[in-house]
Amino acid sequence: DSDTQLALNVGTQAMNRGVFDSALINFNMVIERDDGFAEGWNKRATLYYLMGEPAASIRDIEKTLELEPRHFGALSGLGLVHLAAENYPAALDAFEAALVVHPRMASAIRYVRELRLKLYGPEV
Repeated sequence: DSDTQLALNVGTQAMNRGVFDSALINFNMVIERDDGFAEGWNKRATLYYLMGEPAASIRDIEKTLELEPRHFGALSGLGLVHLAAENYPAALDAFEAALVVHPRMASAIRYVRELRLKLYGPEV
């Protein structure tokens, strides 16, 4: 509905400006109003990642993917969280899953290439 969309837009603008407390309030409102809206969970997952809360980010990514298994942004975000934690095998799995959904996703292509090199060497 329009109120949910407004909260999502305001939260996204706040997140982009680095006003994380306002973004969190708005994304929580989106999820409370419609807990079946995958993008609300995904935006909050992104926010948690930016706030340095990887466990919370992963929980929200998992919910996003439960609601929308082909959400390539969430799959890529999961890759970024694992990459930041230096969990390279899990990061590679997530980026490869994103490419199954969106084969031309440039950032995922780059990360897959870099991670395969890191994990398996130049032979792969």
